[in-house]
Amino acid sequence: MRLKSSIFLWVSLATILPLTALILGITAYSEQVYLKNIDNDVYINMENIAKELEFRLTYEREVILSLANSPAMKQFAPVLQTAAEGDLHINYFEEVDKLNNFLAGFQHSVPGLDTVRVLDIDGHALIKVRFGKLIPAYFEGIVDLPLTEEELVDTGFLSWMWQLSANELVYGNLPLSKRDYTSGKELSIMNSIVPVSFDNKTVIGFLTARALGDQFDHILESIHRTNNIRLTVAEYNPDTPQRHGIILYSDELRIKFSQPLNPETKLEKILGEQSWENLQSQRFGSFVDKTNNQRYYFQEFYPYNNQLVSWIMMVQLDNNDVAAPFQRIRFGLLAVTGLALAISLMLANIGARNIAKPITLFADLLKRYADGESTFSKKPTKGADELKQLDQSFHYLVDTLEQTEKERDSAEKMMLQNAKLASIGQMAAGIGHELNNPLNNILSYATLIERDLPAENNELAEDIQGLRNEALRAEKIVKGILNFARQVPPEYVDFDLHVWLKDTLLLAHAHAQKFNIKLKIHEHPDLAICGDRNQLQQVLVNLLMNAIHASKQNDKIIVSAHIENQQIYITVSDQGTGINNTNKDKIFDPFFTTKNVGEGSGLGLSISIGIMQFHNGSLKLENNKRGGVDAIMQIPLNTKTN
Repeated sequence: MRLKSSIFLWVSLATILPLTALILGITAYSEQVYLKNIDNDVYINMENIAKELEFRLTYEREVILSLANSPAMKQFAPVLQTAAEGDLHINYFEEVDKLNNFLAGFQHSVPGLDTVRVLDIDGHALIKVRFGKLIPAYFEGIVDLPLTEEELVDTGFLSWMWQLSANELVYGNLPLSKRDYTSGKELSIMNSIVPVSFDNKTVIGFLTARALGDQFDHILESIHRTNNIRLTVAEYNPDTPQRHGIILYSDELRIKFSQPLNPETKLEKILGEQSWENLQSQRFGSFVDKTNNQRYYFQEFYPYNNQLVSWIMMVQLDNNDVAAPFQRIRFGLLAVTGLALAISLMLANIGARNIAKPITLFADLLKRYADGESTFSKKPTKGADELKQLDQSFHYLVDTLEQTEKERDSAEKMMLQNAKLASIGQMAAGIGHELNNPLNNILSYATLIERDLPAENNELAEDIQGLRNEALRAEKIVKGILNFARQVPPEYVDFDLHVWLKDTLLLAHAHAQKFNIKLKIHEHPDLAICGDRNQLQQVLVNLLMNAIHASKQNDKIIVSAHIENQQIYITVSDQGTGINNTNKDKIFDPFFTTKNVGEGSGLGLSISIGIMQFHNGSLKLENNKRGGVDAIMQIPLNTKTN
């Protein structure tokens, strides 16, 4: 720490003691004002929540009413009218399909509606669309109508529906289907029910829609939770004991509107019996539960236009969270007062520790590095700027040495590879020359024997031809060995990269078509490069052939080229099986191959890497994201050596 910082610290300490008493008094007054502001903010937020929920309910009511009076429903009216008379409409299935498709598209465009049903006058579900998917008619009812749900007779509910006014939206809980009835699961929000009538007198059916509640979840979750408040919404429904006080939404219990109701989660269990009675008697206001030191704010909201059912919105706030900032200020100020007399002595100790500790740590770091440890945490060093600079210099030294070591290892690996290729090449040249003469003699004798064979001796002629083929295959292998050993220096010429790539792909095109494999070249700007055109073409053709042999039918091999840092990168990318980890260190070894016997000599990549080294370039093979291999040729823009 610099001298000016030390002077500033001492001056600050001299002002803390007289200011402490003043700040404590201001803190007490600020706390009272803060609590009043919190009360006002909570009530305003609850009012805004009620408006948002009312707006959403109004929007859903208008949408459902518009749906009930839509042209699609009017077109379906004859079907409902015929069903009300106990008959099956002549175009029943055609009209059901039309309305099904319309309702499915409607659900996709209007989010928030879980299930839309069309019921006949007797409450039978003729059409059911859920989450934009059509529910086919699997069941047969008492009448001769195919139904999308099993009948669950509830005469009381039917009597209630028959008394509803035409084309007026009301809310009610539909009887559960047999499947739902077995599980006993209900959703939080009641079904919207519209008696369908096109003369505003005679009801011929019902349109029902059920909101899943996810839109209400979105509204409540998007509210900013200041002071760690928790929001709870419960249903106030004294006429239905099993739903009275049931929790529809809760931050604390992670309950959402879109989840099925759990009869066991009721507001009474959270608040306790006394607080629950207080809430039922007021249903608006706030109270403090001293037992658990909680503040509760609550407000009643009526979501349904025809039901004496309301929602109780309750905001829960921990008094400890409200008072915590002020308590921390008080404790902090008292601690500062008590420590003010000792700080002058502590500063000297702290200052010495801030300098000595980083130096000790740095010394330990140097010792560990000398002992061979190479991985260190790069967390910023605490202390003076000079110590931070020293730590940065040390890490720079470590990084530089590591980079130098990597470059040295790479050079050693390349030297070993070259030495191995040279020694194997010399041996291969001797073996190749020794084998050439016997092979030529075999081919000559095979020709002489073939001339003297009787024309009718087909079996012996086939044997001689097989002998010739095997000798030719051996000659081809020997030729590859000699080419590998020869290592002819490149003849540098300037040529167009784009034209060269297209010509090279044409050489491999017929072979690729044979296996129904596509070759694709990525577009790139024309570029003149310098190198041995034929040798580089030999490398690329070899990589293409390897890619074709590794690919499956209908695979795509992509050849691309780009320039980066004065280097040309040509990549052959296939979709084969990739390189096995056990073979990664062997792929450039002479005579190593994963192909079947007779398909390759294992010299292609060895010859290719030699050609690339003559061009001051490199050849790398690595697995790609497509499952195959990327073979990358790297060539400097200027490959000529001085």
